[in-house]
Amino acid sequence: MITLLLVFFPLAAALAAYLAGNNRIVIRVCLALSALLHAGLTVCCLQLPREMTSCVWKGQEWIGLDRTGSLFLVITSLLFLFVTVHTLLWLPAEYRAETKPAPRGHFTGLQSEHIFIPCMLAFLATMTLVITSRNFGLLWVAVEATTLVSAPLICFHRSDRSLEAMWKYLLICSVGIGLALFGTMLMAVSAQSLGHIGMNMDVLAAHADEFDLGWFKGAFIFILAGYGTKMGLAPFHTWLPDAHSEAPGTISALLSGSLLNCSFLGIIRFWQIAPEPLKPFCGNLLTTLGILSLVVAAFFIIRQSDFKRMLAYSSVEHMGLAALLWGRGLEDYSLIHLCGHSVIKMTLFLVAGNILLAYGTRSVSAVGGMFGRLPRTATLWTLAILLICGTPPSPLFVTEYLLVRESGFLLGAVVLLLLFAVFAGMSMACLKMCMGTPGEVNPSDARARDTERLQTVPAVAVALALIGGLVLIFILNQGEL
Repeated sequence: MITLLLVFFPLAAALAAYLAGNNRIVIRVCLALSALLHAGLTVCCLQLPREMTSCVWKGQEWIGLDRTGSLFLVITSLLFLFVTVHTLLWLPAEYRAETKPAPRGHFTGLQSEHIFIPCMLAFLATMTLVITSRNFGLLWVAVEATTLVSAPLICFHRSDRSLEAMWKYLLICSVGIGLALFGTMLMAVSAQSLGHIGMNMDVLAAHADEFDLGWFKGAFIFILAGYGTKMGLAPFHTWLPDAHSEAPGTISALLSGSLLNCSFLGIIRFWQIAPEPLKPFCGNLLTTLGILSLVVAAFFIIRQSDFKRMLAYSSVEHMGLAALLWGRGLEDYSLIHLCGHSVIKMTLFLVAGNILLAYGTRSVSAVGGMFGRLPRTATLWTLAILLICGTPPSPLFVTEYLLVRESGFLLGAVVLLLLFAVFAGMSMACLKMCMGTPGEVNPSDARARDTERLQTVPAVAVALALIGGLVLIFILNQGEL
């Protein structure tokens, strides 16, 4: 029953924050307490046996945690805690930087906190529900709920472009979720010979050999297209660059670091119940979309002039790598890759949000000489760029090395070429921003001070990623990977 509290408390805090109106102190206290409580309950769940973390109704488990779910829960809870701390530091600086006239009677051009913070908390609750769902019907409802509650977070700055990105996100992901629903129905049809056994994952996995293979093949195709849309796999990724670039850095961190993982989890759940004769078919589909995602990401990163969109396409790349690793049968390496990507990409989006706060632009060419003006920001930005590109001792270096090692010559060469293209594109952008001559915009002293003060959380995250990478490299050298 403790897993129910992981969903209930963020929802209760969201309601309390909404009812608080414009009382920012109450709203922010609700956010902080919910993040701390969620992290504490997550630790408790890891210490308890599975039967104590399950919610059983009518003889079937609806909510619970397995090994994979526990890992995703830890990632989500940790990232939300980091993002919460950063949000509480970032919001006052954002208000000070806001100079737009007040639209529609609001005292600021920014979205009201009694909308923004409750949506953040509801987002945490729905992602937790995705992770803990042990029923395919409930899983689908939870994934759809993440779309609805996260959409308002994208248009925090209330610009025309952010509003467009929000609607694009809603429409494309809703279509994707519709495809996932159809895939879920086809899966039920494939299991119709078993009678009315319900949609419980463990029950279906126990009878996987009795599925109709043809119907399940169709089901997995629609599931991959549906949940792959939310995951950001090419060619279903078109919402992602707009949403990630227009959302505030804190929200982009959650979208890329947590939401994409939750969407991939939906695919993993169907993979886990797939009949053994269909595993090669499912793996080939994941491999194909993984390679396609790498190709698309490399192409757009090389020619990208918007540093937040560059990070968004980097997310497409790494979701492709995770899918490729899973499709090649390297499931544990895929999970490690997701963990590393979540922490590093969260760092990058937080730092990118800080750069946007200082310069007021996302253009690479307009930002220059950061080492002279914002030394702490530039240092963290450079380190995080190197880590996300898989430069040792990044944890992503280990998983990418293992992927190339376990692949054949042709696939390995293609992956290496695409990774090099991504590295070239991102490193050139980083050099222009950090080492180049000052660009068109020069931040004021006040904005520069605010930006430099916001680097605590990204610094801790970078340190965590470096430690994780060193540990993985040590394990690799011991021959245990």
